[in-house]
Amino acid sequence: MMKKIVLLVFVLCGSIALFAQNRKMTLKGECSPARNGEKLYLLMGSEVPCDSAVVENGKFEFPLKNLQPEEVLVVRVGKDGTQECVLLYLDYCDTYLKLGEETYQTFNTNFIKCTVSGNQTDAVLREVNDIFFNATWLDHPDTAIEKLKEVAKRHDLASAYALRKYNQFVFEHGLASAVKESLDKMSPIVKMSAAGQALQKYYDRYVKLALGAIAPDFTLNTPEGEPLSLHEYIKGKKLVLIDFWASWCGPCRKEGENIKAIYKEYHAKGFDVLGVSLDTKMEAWKEAIEKDGITWGQVSDLKGWKTPLTKLYDFMGIPCLYLVDGAGRIVAKNLRGEELRKKIAELCE
Repeated sequence: MMKKIVLLVFVLCGSIALFAQNRKMTLKGECSPARNGEKLYLLMGSEVPCDSAVVENGKFEFPLKNLQPEEVLVVRVGKDGTQECVLLYLDYCDTYLKLGEETYQTFNTNFIKCTVSGNQTDAVLREVNDIFFNATWLDHPDTAIEKLKEVAKRHDLASAYALRKYNQFVFEHGLASAVKESLDKMSPIVKMSAAGQALQKYYDRYVKLALGAIAPDFTLNTPEGEPLSLHEYIKGKKLVLIDFWASWCGPCRKEGENIKAIYKEYHAKGFDVLGVSLDTKMEAWKEAIEKDGITWGQVSDLKGWKTPLTKLYDFMGIPCLYLVDGAGRIVAKNLRGEELRKKIAELCE
């Protein structure tokens, strides 16, 4: 039976690879003839170019040899020597760029004013990015939520690109079911794309940390050098707040005051806290513990952002808070201030 499964996977992957090879993906365009002789570069998740093209008679074409669809940057050198780029989403189609000479700045990056034709996937992603590149979505996320729901229903490469790119927003705003449906209905070729595989990985990681899931165990040292595991710490307690923080993090220290007040009020009723520091220096960590009057458990590997816990608990910023019950099940995530106090009061009463 196992041999049949392995053979089936081998045949499927081989068929997908052959299908991809037979599909056409081109990237060409035009720009000012004044740039004749200049090189354009293609960056794909790295500062090292994966492809290049020379401008001839105001035209250019990238070979795209052995490349698969992915989010890329088309880069040129500006008149002042700085990089100027176009954010682009490749697909199996004929993408045509018309590069202008003017640029605009977003997120400290110089983008080239241009038009893109022949690539519907890129057009969809431009609509999504236009929403997220405008800071107003932070206060009014509904537009972004509705747009991502709409794109998710395409079940195509545009869905994979968008849901992968904004995965943290997607899962924080309750769109996990939309991701699952989109993944289930994607074609094999899209699922096997870089964006499709990454999206599947993000979804699997989300499920592992969803409400009701058992919080992943870890063992780190206390300030005294003693190993302490999360699951051992939880035993015999009603609720434990896992608080990822650091001495250098202002918002963490501020939220720590709220946690301290909650701890004082509910510790006798079975509530406890385990602080997990992203510090790199023992002295700074210990000093913050003493200065802030922290009396609950503390652990750290002193690796800062290189700690494997950022991947284990899927966070890119702190403070990051997970509330778990006595069985180690996740009951709440990233509640702060009064919302955190209310949740703990509800579960401790």
